[in-house]
Amino acid sequence: MIQIGALFKLLEQPARYLPVGAPASFARPGYRELTLRGFDVRLEIGGRIYELSSSNAPGNDGLRSRGLAFARQVVPLAPAMSLEQQILLPNAGDAVAISWRLVGKKIAPVRLTATPIFSSAEPTSGEIFTFDAEHDGGRLTWLPFRRACKIIADANGRCTEPSLTIESDGEPSSTAPSAFVFNLDRRPSLLLLSVELPINGAPDLLMGAFLADLANPEHEERAFLSAA
Repeated sequence: MIQIGALFKLLEQPARYLPVGAPASFARPGYRELTLRGFDVRLEIGGRIYELSSSNAPGNDGLRSRGLAFARQVVPLAPAMSLEQQILLPNAGDAVAISWRLVGKKIAPVRLTATPIFSSAEPTSGEIFTFDAEHDGGRLTWLPFRRACKIIADANGRCTEPSLTIESDGEPSSTAPSAFVFNLDRRPSLLLLSVELPINGAPDLLMGAFLADLANPEHEERAFLSAA
């Protein structure tokens, strides 16, 4: 598993009807916490399945710049082909971006399946990511808790039901709501997980800069960090 350990804080709306005499704190919104433990990443190459793993999260074995933790890993797949994986974690939390692409002189077909694994101190929904009609059907959302904000997934791959059996590893409650499938090539395959913003919220500018850098055809190693 690619270890992440990112904490997502989901704003929870207060109950619509409060009991008589309830303290004022009942009317204030609270938060539900959800941790992205990491990604189960599997590669299918020539009919064989390989699993990627890491022993440290980006903040530990990667680089820290102003406002972010960043990690880049290049994994040899064949004599003339490698997999580049990049992970971005804003220090403010509530979002993770991960990308994969093939580099090298000779590119062969590779299918990658990434399954995000979440954990929580309380049970989460068993539903999968679905298209959100409130956003013109263009993004996937998952509602882990009934009255809290959603987790949003933006990806240029295909979302499907997971085929993964979750091992708890001592976590109180772990779940993998969906898997994301990508057919890799030289262009970045991207999966961005973030928390639904409140009405007056503003998107994280670091995420936008990261996406713009990936889309740049002159993208070079660690170019994003030099501009951060």
